[in-house]
Amino acid sequence: MRKIQNRSMLILLLTLAFFAGIVYHITNLSIHASEWASMPINGHIADTTGLDHAGTIYDRNGVILAQSVNGKRIYNEDETTRRACLHVVGDDSINISTAVQTAYRSELGSYNIVFGLGLPESLKKGSDLTLTIDSKMQKAAYEALGSNRGAVVVYNYKTGEILCLASTPAYDPENVPDDIETNDEYEGAYINRCVSATYPPGSTFKLVTAAAALNNVKEAENSTYDCQGSAEIGGKEVTCYEISGLVDMKQAMCESCNLYFGQYAVNLGKDAMTRQAEAMGFNKNITYDGIETAKSVYNVKNATTNDLAWSGVGQYTVLESPLNMAMISASIANGGKAYEPYILKTNPNPLKFEGHKTKTMLDSKTASMLYEMMDYTAANNYGKSSFSDTLDVCAKTGTAEVDEGGAHAWVTGFCKDEEHPLAFAVIVEHGDSGYRAAVPVAASVLAAVA
Repeated sequence: MRKIQNRSMLILLLTLAFFAGIVYHITNLSIHASEWASMPINGHIADTTGLDHAGTIYDRNGVILAQSVNGKRIYNEDETTRRACLHVVGDDSINISTAVQTAYRSELGSYNIVFGLGLPESLKKGSDLTLTIDSKMQKAAYEALGSNRGAVVVYNYKTGEILCLASTPAYDPENVPDDIETNDEYEGAYINRCVSATYPPGSTFKLVTAAAALNNVKEAENSTYDCQGSAEIGGKEVTCYEISGLVDMKQAMCESCNLYFGQYAVNLGKDAMTRQAEAMGFNKNITYDGIETAKSVYNVKNATTNDLAWSGVGQYTVLESPLNMAMISASIANGGKAYEPYILKTNPNPLKFEGHKTKTMLDSKTASMLYEMMDYTAANNYGKSSFSDTLDVCAKTGTAEVDEGGAHAWVTGFCKDEEHPLAFAVIVEHGDSGYRAAVPVAASVLAAVA
């Protein structure tokens, strides 16, 4: 009798497990079917029928960036706007992995769990998406970058909305070049440099070193250094662009003194520098709307004393994404907190991301001091009018040395204007000078602010 009861219990348990598995798989299929159908491994879907009835994509002002008409995907009527928005919107393929038409293809598409891709024409209609980006700013950034390779990020530091995410080189998604895979002109064109590329940050990283000093050394802002243009640190030379003389932290930031911040990095040590860099977004991925970006890197584990000094001025092996650089400026403008950036006005799939959070990069006192330094630097080194005649801009440039092709040119900053709380980062590859190459790009984009 006991043996029969045991067998009955086992059969009951197996039956319950069977039905539980069926419920689980049906639920999972209902939730993820359209997403699975549009995954990159299903290339035949993504390259052909994936967008033929997809929803319309709008910018923040209602400008149509992409739509499906009579079974064909068409893009904005202006070619420059199409190119400028390429890396945000994407093309008919899935080659630009961070583009909305790749990452949110299932939400845009017309896959149906009952009919699959064989949905009757009369029922085919994808979901529309409205983005936070401003196509006018995108176009201004694209035109300002010109033939240079580079990236421009602008986002609202009070909300996290991305207004500009422009990357070059680009191409026309409506007329994809036949030689895109072989022509050097389009090398790297599938990469959104704003989020999928990292670069030596050069002197923009001095904001991180300054933060580390302010957080670890009492009255660090008042400490001075007598810069004579070059000095031996760790047995090798560290050089500056010019002789700055006796400078405190604010003046060293304004004059971008390598020796001041290089020596501070050595005095602080590897652990303190690493802690501060990681608090400000290094060594971890940033995500926006569920899209993962390239990781900014600060790794001085094997650095010599001289290497550590150079890391403090954004050289050695330090790498940073333009998006993370913009978030650092945003945190300085916003009392130490950076909002998680996002590009979708509404969340079409709550399972892909949980919403928008804030990240504390700095304490409020440190943020306030860096705010003052960037304000002073913009006014006394670059001139506020270099950025805008109407917006009050705080900024820091950088010139990042690379092995060949000329230095990369950086600028990052934010607007003090309450009506336009914008943080930005610009990089121009091999632009040589942040002031000469990156600042004019930033100025052109800010001029497009409504």
